[in-house]
Amino acid sequence: MEAAAPAVVVSVHWFRKGLRLHDNPALVAALRGARCVRCVYTLDPWFAASSSCGINRWRFLLQSLEDLDSSLRKLGSRLFVEWSVNRLTFQYDSEPFGKERDAAIMKLAKEAGVEVIVEKSHTLYDLDKIIELNGNSPPLTYKRFQAIVSRMELPRRPVPTITRQQMEPCRGGDQELA
Repeated sequence: MEAAAPAVVVSVHWFRKGLRLHDNPALVAALRGARCVRCVYTLDPWFAASSSCGINRWRFLLQSLEDLDSSLRKLGSRLFVEWSVNRLTFQYDSEPFGKERDAAIMKLAKEAGVEVIVEKSHTLYDLDKIIELNGNSPPLTYKRFQAIVSRMELPRRPVPTITRQQMEPCRGGDQELA
């Protein structure tokens, strides 16, 4: 038996690779009908422990997060920590460790009664579909890649940049992150 949809939607949008407000369908889904949207970023322990993560990469990540927070503040929001969430949105991650992490997150969310919406928007084409159309292995040449994507639907058009008017009904100010 399906649980009834909650009367009040409180969404969490989990920023990951797409640290942007433009062309972010998962963020658009978080805003849809929500009374409150909390935008979060979690530093992945794999990334933090990676020996290939140099000072320039760290600097870029921190600058990107500062820019995202600044952009959200212009919309009357920012990064938050929130409890009593009933919707979680994020971008699909095609990398093996990301798939494993996301499966665990989605299992926990389901057990907690949290709706999960995952949108594919990090790449123009669905990487899993490309691999599937190539006999379940990645294409090894650009020519083969082109042959596969020529049989696929064109990439979807970008979704519009989030506006202050969209964010305004979803504001709230509990437990802000520093």
